[in-house]
Amino acid sequence: MERMSGSENVQLTSRELDVLQYVAMGRSAKETAIELNIAPCTVERHVENVRLKTRTRNRAHMIAYVIREGLLTERSN
Repeated sequence: MERMSGSENVQLTSRELDVLQYVAMGRSAKETAIELNIAPCTVERHVENVRLKTRTRNRAHMIAYVIREGLLTERSN
């Protein structure tokens, strides 16, 4: 049986990737919201959507997963 990479079916939006970039830098939801001009609860919703899409347990696991799978790369802001 062939093992599939978990990232093959993970489709993240541009905004989810933007939010992930800030989370990976250790920014809070409030700090991220200010940078992206969105509400903190919207940041939290994006984080939760990514966590569900990646089937990860928490933020640390989510960030480790997206980096390992190459979903999060250095982006210019």
